[in-house]
Amino acid sequence: MNDDPTPDTAPPTTDFDFHGLRLAGLQLETAVERITALSRAHQQAVVVTPNINHLHLVQSSERAREAIGQADLQLADGWPIVVASRILGQPLPGRVAGIDLVERLVDGEPGFKMAILGGPDDAASRLAERARRRNEVVLVDELRPGWDRPDRRSRLVQRVADASPNLILVGIGAPRQEILAHELKASVAAPIICCGAAIEVLAGVRPRAPRVLQRLGLEWAFRLAIEPRRLARRYLVAGVTFTRLLLDAMRAHIVGRGENPRSSA
Repeated sequence: MNDDPTPDTAPPTTDFDFHGLRLAGLQLETAVERITALSRAHQQAVVVTPNINHLHLVQSSERAREAIGQADLQLADGWPIVVASRILGQPLPGRVAGIDLVERLVDGEPGFKMAILGGPDDAASRLAERARRRNEVVLVDELRPGWDRPDRRSRLVQRVADASPNLILVGIGAPRQEILAHELKASVAAPIICCGAAIEVLAGVRPRAPRVLQRLGLEWAFRLAIEPRRLARRYLVAGVTFTRLLLDAMRAHIVGRGENPRSSA
């Protein structure tokens, strides 16, 4: 399911570098193909789908900057990032929502050996039932409180390695999921998708915005209406950070364009 209004026939674009992020110029279908190829080749890779909250975290936390900014494949989940790419002359072809990406991998071409980590309540188990229609699920762990104690964390990494998945989903929120993903990458030959709320949405635990809101780039507003206490401050802070960074980049872009003719004279 791709709710990006940009047609799939749009030409490929270059990556978009934006304040610590390097977003790949891929559409949903191409991203799915890339991850599937990595899985079949048993290649280690951390995949993230940044939005403006990720952008804020990258600016405010060294650990987040390393975990998110050093991911092997970064796909723009947030529409504001896509808009910024177009304003700054490095246009991304569109949004690659983490939920859509995981849905395509779970319900698409069969044959994955999947590990599913995270999600509230029994969301991971519910998603595993769905995934088993077309794939093998070799490990499910909801990551209950206390999982990140050093002893339990090392045992978790070993359990995942012993299960030998060729695709791993991690949904515990940024930047914890990205930090864990890099730990797993050192031990498991598989792509690791940092997918946030995708596990609970695709498991049916949390509703997703209607398609019309997705198309309009207003999925964030739907989430805010459902969880105002949890998300209001996050969206406000991230929005301020994004606006400041975009204005800084626009000024630099305008100055750079103005200097180019003089430098080439």
